[in-house]
Amino acid sequence: MAVPVGTNGSGAAAAPKRAGWTERVVLAVLSGGMLAAAFPSLDAAFLAWVALVPLLRVIRTLRVREAFVTGWVAGLVFHVGGLYWVVYTIDHYTRLPLVVAVGLLLLMSSALACYVGAFAAGVLWCDRRAVGLSWVVAPALWVTLEWMRGWFFIGFPWNALGYSQHRFHDLVQMAEVTGVYGISAVLILFNVVLADVIGTRGLAVRRHLPALLTATTLLVVLPGLGRWRVQALAAQPPVGSVRVGIAQGNVDQERKWDPAFQDETMRRYAALTREAGAADAEVVVWPETAVPFFFQEPGILREGVLNLAREQSVALLIGSPAYRPLGPERWEQTNRAYLVGPDGMERDWYDKMQLVPFGEYVPFAQVLFFVDRMVESVGGMAPGRRATVFDGPSGRFGVLICYEGIFPALSRHLVVGGADYLVNVTNDAWYGRTSAPHQHLVQATFRAIENRVPMVRAANTGISAVIGTDGRLAWSGPLEQQVWHVADVSYGDTRTFYTRFGDVFVWLCVLVTLAAVARGVWRRPG
Repeated sequence: MAVPVGTNGSGAAAAPKRAGWTERVVLAVLSGGMLAAAFPSLDAAFLAWVALVPLLRVIRTLRVREAFVTGWVAGLVFHVGGLYWVVYTIDHYTRLPLVVAVGLLLLMSSALACYVGAFAAGVLWCDRRAVGLSWVVAPALWVTLEWMRGWFFIGFPWNALGYSQHRFHDLVQMAEVTGVYGISAVLILFNVVLADVIGTRGLAVRRHLPALLTATTLLVVLPGLGRWRVQALAAQPPVGSVRVGIAQGNVDQERKWDPAFQDETMRRYAALTREAGAADAEVVVWPETAVPFFFQEPGILREGVLNLAREQSVALLIGSPAYRPLGPERWEQTNRAYLVGPDGMERDWYDKMQLVPFGEYVPFAQVLFFVDRMVESVGGMAPGRRATVFDGPSGRFGVLICYEGIFPALSRHLVVGGADYLVNVTNDAWYGRTSAPHQHLVQATFRAIENRVPMVRAANTGISAVIGTDGRLAWSGPLEQQVWHVADVSYGDTRTFYTRFGDVFVWLCVLVTLAAVARGVWRRPG
């Protein structure tokens, strides 16, 4: 990103005029707003290709620390706009007042905004240090920071930039090599090139020819390769198929744990299962914690589920709270998925490993001892200890519980472990009719592309879906309706570059970022 230089009356170089606070804030808000609008529900994906141009232009006249603050403002607007549904969840399902819910959203967004601030400051610092090749360094820096957001400090990779392009199916097929982060890099490259060439005239354009040619080539070649890849995969005969039923119970969150509503919940899922069984489903999937009791405890409620599987001759994958004993009168609660065989016998189980911070656990609890769980009926969970690959009726599958569907490495681990297809069970009733259920579904589709395995998704209130290996929705259910669906899910034996080698692209970006920092440290400011 070259800093523009004009001339004064004598022909000598003149420093560009510093942007005032008003200009900085307006352009930062514009960038952040366009980033948020690129995701569902507005889903204006094209905005992601230009969203950062105002930010990149305005920081050129600033000091590095000023660039950080300006980027932070853009990030704040981006995350508030994309995560506004946090207020809905807190306001509806905790005792906290609305003003506190808004404050928590701002606090959370402020922390996440630091990554955008670090990007703006890093790009400007590299430019001032004459590191060069900003069109290479900037995408690498963005990917490095976006990847870090997935694990540091608490791990929240929601709405990574690449997810905004989910409707451009040909382009996003590159995720089987780079993961979703490769798409983020392409978007940043385009933004940087556009920011550089705007206002450039005459022979000065030549300086940007390598970046222009690279961006143009990628925009032409990547969709073409993606289209070819999808057609090649479609031409391959499947190695197996399973007939899967989905039961979307649409149980209101406020009644979900009410003992008086327990029987109604079970009647609802039993009826949906019988419908799916009548349509010859081999396995029927219930959503996360669909069973409103501890399934592991003997009793009439557990026997009812086992008898249902036996009666319909179908395997059942059910979600239930569970607990693990730690010693005399000591135990820890987990979020569990059980597989019950068509013979009515419990086969195996999986405990959720990636927990929702402040929803299912309090990170750094010894330090944040004053923070109570945010969501009353869920908090205090313990993470699972093993990544179970279930042996189903017609193939093996791995389960992603709720939030786990946005972590690429978890899905990859399950496929490496032998999963032929993935199952995502979730309870998005927490979010109502906000954009969160749509954003959640979009992110899950990329796990299918990255590993070229189909995915079945069962959500309590929606959006349930069947996702093909190209990330397209073969079927999706309505939001906040009770529904069942049966589909034949075919799977192959393709093992992608991403499945075999993981986040190689991310590590390449990390190395480029570190090399740029090292080069900048040893050079004088420009």
